[in-house]
Amino acid sequence: MPRSNPVVRIILLVSCAHALVHLLEQSIASVEQVISTEFTLSLKQSGFLGSALRLPYGIGAFFAGLLADRFGEKRILVLYLFGSAIVCVSFMASTNASAIYVQLFAMGAFASMYHPAGLSLLANETTPETRSRALGIHGVFGSLGIASAPFIAGLMLSVRPGDWRGYYVLLGLISFVLAVLVWTLLKPQSRPAVADQTPEDVIDDEPAAGDQQSRKLLSGEPTLRFQLWPYTVLVLGTAMGGTIYGAVLHFLPRYLKESGALMPLEGLIGQPIADEALGNYAAALALVCGAFGQWTAGRLAKPRSLPVLLSMVYLGNIPFLVWMTFAEGWQRLLAACLWAFVHFMNQPLYNSLIPEFLPRHRRSVGFGFSNMMGFGVGAFGPPMVALFDERFADYTFSYSALAVLAFVAALLPLPLMFRQFAQREIDA
Repeated sequence: MPRSNPVVRIILLVSCAHALVHLLEQSIASVEQVISTEFTLSLKQSGFLGSALRLPYGIGAFFAGLLADRFGEKRILVLYLFGSAIVCVSFMASTNASAIYVQLFAMGAFASMYHPAGLSLLANETTPETRSRALGIHGVFGSLGIASAPFIAGLMLSVRPGDWRGYYVLLGLISFVLAVLVWTLLKPQSRPAVADQTPEDVIDDEPAAGDQQSRKLLSGEPTLRFQLWPYTVLVLGTAMGGTIYGAVLHFLPRYLKESGALMPLEGLIGQPIADEALGNYAAALALVCGAFGQWTAGRLAKPRSLPVLLSMVYLGNIPFLVWMTFAEGWQRLLAACLWAFVHFMNQPLYNSLIPEFLPRHRRSVGFGFSNMMGFGVGAFGPPMVALFDERFADYTFSYSALAVLAFVAALLPLPLMFRQFAQREIDA
């Protein structure tokens, strides 16, 4: 990928903004134990801290999509970054739990602007053949952002135990710097149609054999009209996947800390790891595996195979969720790593598939509604885990329920595969 290519610059800048939005999203999960201790919050109250961030993060995406279609993706990305920077710095003044709920709500509202703007921008700047690869790179950055949240928190809490406010100030500075970079360097291309691009505009590799035929099936020329039922089944699937995502990630540091999964690391380092940091380091290690999953999915995906691959990824969540239900000790970390690798594969697949059912000029709002369902419905995942597991030493019921959701989600993309076969016979 030549450095002079403006599309490459767009992919990298948007991917950095993607990494940051997931860092912000996962930030509260990385310090919820410290905040809960300081303000004497129960497990249920901590679960609702996650909802205070995730609910506007999901619902706001739909309205952000409307704004992005109206005012342009770049303006919305800059607004998200500057707004998030201000909210993060405001945590310095937090003196009670009520203020934190409000601040997390505001952060979620600004963060909700990213996905409809960023995904639409990438979808419009790439072709069907290169889109999965570009979104795979984009997804790797997102997974690294998720993993960096507990890692940075772990470092901060190791150096300054209990200083969750300083953690948010650091995130605010990162947000501000990236806002300036996006404002000055991001220059979207004005192209009349995605189909006018060649794969070499984004990725140097030649398209695989058979991709010309696949253009005519599902992921070829941009659709001229909104296709309701394919879009609906995909959105329902992402709502269930989002519930799994939110439920597991909010309590992942706590889940792993309880297992003592990183105790051997203390022996290698030669000194104890701060209790607040231990679970965060374990969570960061698990979530890094999600980046490899995103990259793998982006490399494997071809337009014709997207529905069946997406179904297989949802189905692949089930054995690892069941394992996480019963795992103890180091097995919790291994099960979480494998779950993250498989679960995060859905994102480049899903985000490559859904633009094919949306008109180009409505992709921002289409992605916005999709993310409203994924992250908005997913906001109920953390309190669901907390309410189901009152003792929290027992994940049997909640994680088993998440496995059922994964099974239902796996069924939903299958009609799109049958649709491909029918379309192939018509073309033949």
